[in-house]
Amino acid sequence: MRLDTSQTTAARTISDEKRSGALIARALTGAWRAIPPPSSLSRSDLTAIAPLAIATGGAALLRRQIEVVSAHHPEELQEAYRRYTLDAAVHEIQVGEIFNRMRAADVEPLLFKGWALARLYPEPGLRPYGDIDLWIPAERLTNAYKALPSGERMYCVEPHTWFYPQFERSIADVMSRSQLLPLDGVDIRVPCLEDHLRFICLHFLYHGGWRPLWLCDVGLMVENRPADFDWDRCLTGKRKYADWITCVMGLAHQLLGADVAGTPGEARARRLPKWLAPAVLRQWGQASGMSQTANLSFSFPRRFMSPPALYEALKEHWRNPVQASVEMDAPFNNAPRAPLQFAAAFLRVPDFVRYFGREIRRT
Repeated sequence: MRLDTSQTTAARTISDEKRSGALIARALTGAWRAIPPPSSLSRSDLTAIAPLAIATGGAALLRRQIEVVSAHHPEELQEAYRRYTLDAAVHEIQVGEIFNRMRAADVEPLLFKGWALARLYPEPGLRPYGDIDLWIPAERLTNAYKALPSGERMYCVEPHTWFYPQFERSIADVMSRSQLLPLDGVDIRVPCLEDHLRFICLHFLYHGGWRPLWLCDVGLMVENRPADFDWDRCLTGKRKYADWITCVMGLAHQLLGADVAGTPGEARARRLPKWLAPAVLRQWGQASGMSQTANLSFSFPRRFMSPPALYEALKEHWRNPVQASVEMDAPFNNAPRAPLQFAAAFLRVPDFVRYFGREIRRT
């Protein structure tokens, strides 16, 4: 009997991706702690997954884990750590300037992710920065854009006027419970920890869980919550969405060893959906953000006449089980995810047709 080589290769690829994802999980276990636990991986394993860590923002955390095993670090991890540390210093200056500019324009922004999370890590440079994400009341958006610097001083600022629907909080509500934190003489407004943890969990799910760093954020926030952390505030809303949040906390425990004892995630950690951890580990092993891609690649029409290239383009935009579940607003249970993945793809067909036609006319 002849084996289908394409199926065999695909199965091997999936297995390799899950193994690489599992190595990443073991390498980053407890990596957010002031004293990370000794890694059970060999230095060769840690070095082998360095490219995955760099691609997903976990390079500096992996460097700390290697430090426990050996004083010698791969140069690319050292370089990433130095870059993250410099970026952190620059980013903090930019955040302060942005807040001063916004307030001068009669806008009170709310910072989430970025410095609002990185400040919780044991040292600067452990968590890389991206855009400066701000929540802005919709009626103040025009003023906010006018306040942003331009030209050579232009920063990567991303204003938002709405949240994920499953966040179930209004900007006014989040603002009313926000807190001011000092940063080099400037008061920076950030969400309360309860709202921020809820958002971070949803953000992880919305983007298919593709970055291990985001689950480290969850472990960090849960383990360092204050004694008066209000779980009712964090989880209030529809039961289904509260369950999504506890699933993410349970996943942080199952994959990264986060201590969720005494939290609503403790019980969920023992009975996570069977597909959830394997789906996330496979995504981590791919080291790509394909599951967060919202639109079809601009090069898709150019690949149409090449079956291998077309297959790769389709694969890039296939939702993984996590993101498909969120897009279809499904409960996190043990029901098969394939129907949800096909449904998520089907719902994007109209957008694809419009996009495809526009790109064909351009080629």
